[in-house]
Amino acid sequence: MLLSRSYGAWLVLFLLISPAFIAPSMSQIDSHWAAKKRHMREKVRKMFYHAYENYMKHAFPHDELKPLTKSFTDSLSELGNLKLQHLPRNYNGSALTLIESLSSLVIMGNNTEFERAVTWLSENLTFNIDARINLFECNIRVLGGLISAHILATDSTNRLVQGCYKNQLLNLAEDLGRRFLPAFDTPTGLPYAWVNLKYGVMEDETPETSTSGCGSLILEMGALSRLTGDPRYESAALRALRKLWSMRSSLNLLGTTLDVTTGEWIEYSSGIGAGVDSFYEYLCKAYILFGKEDYWRMFHSAYLAVQKYFRHGPWYHEADMRTGKATYWQLTSLQAFWPGLQVLVGDIGAANSSHREFFYVWKKFGVIPERYLLDHQMLHPTEKYYPLRPELAESTFYLYQATKGRHGNLFYQFYLLRFSSTYV
Repeated sequence: MLLSRSYGAWLVLFLLISPAFIAPSMSQIDSHWAAKKRHMREKVRKMFYHAYENYMKHAFPHDELKPLTKSFTDSLSELGNLKLQHLPRNYNGSALTLIESLSSLVIMGNNTEFERAVTWLSENLTFNIDARINLFECNIRVLGGLISAHILATDSTNRLVQGCYKNQLLNLAEDLGRRFLPAFDTPTGLPYAWVNLKYGVMEDETPETSTSGCGSLILEMGALSRLTGDPRYESAALRALRKLWSMRSSLNLLGTTLDVTTGEWIEYSSGIGAGVDSFYEYLCKAYILFGKEDYWRMFHSAYLAVQKYFRHGPWYHEADMRTGKATYWQLTSLQAFWPGLQVLVGDIGAANSSHREFFYVWKKFGVIPERYLLDHQMLHPTEKYYPLRPELAESTFYLYQATKGRHGNLFYQFYLLRFSSTYV
């Protein structure tokens, strides 16, 4: 129906004068958001130093702080060792939290503490220890931490005072990388999940590993090869990755667990969560970092398969790699990395859709449960805990950065504000 002439005139008048009312309100929102960001930044800084200083006071040089008892754990050697057997004698840890804090110190602008930490590590840290460690965890946390810190230390804007840095962290990283190599000495090239840093793979070591465990090593080991000029690390990780990819089903899906000696699948059910998650992440980021088309081709095929067989509306269930039929209808906290990965490949619409559902569950419980049963809309009865995983916060940050200046920007501002209220 056509508008009446008088109504049309009022509408035109409103459209002409409305910016005068809207602009100040948007300006106020932007001003409020800027102030809130400054407040959040300071809270994050205080949170970091609260954790860092208490670790240094009560747990250093052990691996992690137990905040309630003000004691420590040497998690690098205790991980997976539920009975705490065969722990190294006179072992005081590997300063794991310090290694993981190095990049944060630089981001916080504390170059003095960064330099002090680098000096201590270069003079005291050793990997010549009789300790059985998880290859995947040690790779992403220790090797990755050392390599990242080395790159920061040699960056022209963050160089250590008086040129006192002489690639000590890279030397430590190379020593650690050499101790990884025996894990890859298998008939398939797929690495054992566990390796003794001093003696290599133990005689009775289990051959069972996860898709993440043997398919998420290329970033750190590839970077180590590029920095040292020694191709062995990247070659070992790439051989394992290609072997793993060759084991995919006709649907381009991979299972969760496998045998490194036979190359046979043990668990056929798969998804984007625990046991598989970082396989997808590393394929995408390896392409971004190294630029090899092989990585993109593998990732693109795997990504399309995930969207076809795991996705159900905004959710992602698990499915049998052979048939694509759904197996478990559950959300796990590790899945929350997925929207961030979708942002990296430019699939913003899908990222927004899946992120909203994760946020819905987070808002319902105040955190992302370790396991949430989608078909029953309830927590898993035996996994009612939250191990402080960062995946949802990371995905939220990626989405905020990707939607700046767009309509969705206000949504992610709201999410970030909610996160700051929860974690502070």
